[in-house]
Amino acid sequence: MNKDNKLIVKLACLFYICSILGFFYELILNYFENKKVFSHGILFGPWLPIYGTGALLIMLFYKYRDNPYIIFFSSFFLTAFLEGTCGFILLKFFKKRLWDYTGYFLNIKGFVCFLSAFCFGLGGLLITYVIYPLIDKIVSKINIKEIENILSFITIIFLGDIIATILK
Repeated sequence: MNKDNKLIVKLACLFYICSILGFFYELILNYFENKKVFSHGILFGPWLPIYGTGALLIMLFYKYRDNPYIIFFSSFFLTAFLEGTCGFILLKFFKKRLWDYTGYFLNIKGFVCFLSAFCFGLGGLLITYVIYPLIDKIVSKINIKEIENILSFITIIFLGDIIATILK
């Protein structure tokens, strides 16, 4: 398998892993904030694709991994922009507000705030220095065809989830 295909496999793994980790991050966060277990997601499955998308954006700066300040601040701003843009689009076009940071320090129309951007900056460090290197190590040791089969299966379920959500 060529180098480009391995990169696509690694990035697909990163997308799904971070989407699932984001789901559980929000479950835990919401439990501590509201004493309830719920997710802000609109999909049925245990994933929030905004986190996977944010992880892929963070990878744009992976080549600067020798400088954690660049990783932190690029993650901080990129993911804040992603969160704000998605929040705006969801409200404007789908009349849904899945999160609201109104009242939080330095919030922008409740779509993004300093605390969430700071946490995503830390998440960028976690992705760059722990999660992606672990994915890289695992992908290099396992038969790539097996990983592709698993990713194909997950992608079918993920797309089915999106279709079911749209039809709902």
